[in-house]
Amino acid sequence: MANLSDRVPIPPRDAMNVGLSACREQTMLTKFGKPGQLTSDCSDPVGDFVKRVKRKFDCGPFKVSGLDFAVESLKQVLEEVKISQPSVFSSVKNDGMLCVRHRRHNPARFSNHSWGTAIDIFFGSTGPVPQGLHLTHRGNLLLAPFFNRHGWYWGAGFSGDSVDSMHFELADETILKIPDEPL
Repeated sequence: MANLSDRVPIPPRDAMNVGLSACREQTMLTKFGKPGQLTSDCSDPVGDFVKRVKRKFDCGPFKVSGLDFAVESLKQVLEEVKISQPSVFSSVKNDGMLCVRHRRHNPARFSNHSWGTAIDIFFGSTGPVPQGLHLTHRGNLLLAPFFNRHGWYWGAGFSGDSVDSMHFELADETILKIPDEPL
């Protein structure tokens, strides 16, 4: 039987994230403002954005901190997974959601984790698939359609060394539809 932590090839880019775009930093800055300082390590969010943050929000298999809309959406995704893929639900792990920092390959730009609108997900005890590898955990391959249906972009669709198969973020189109007032 296939293991959820098995590393498998990422599908062709035209087979995922249909109708969704990776979220642009400018969209985030316009919608929510500057989340904090550009650092290499996680720092605390600041400014008006903080009132939108939900901390230690129970999403089922784990708790997360992040933007109110994002954590509510994540909970819906995982509730659907629990019903139709219970083994995936019970095995999923996360490597963080809210982390104000710069992008790994671009220290001049904020990561979407900075607003708590992205989460890193993996399976198994060996940890995540490293960024830049064109492989993913089988479990992430199974999760991607659930995330896509809820307006999340899968980082496996990033190009070149930026491929990040553990990364899921609210798509640019989804961010633009988020109400301005906190939930």
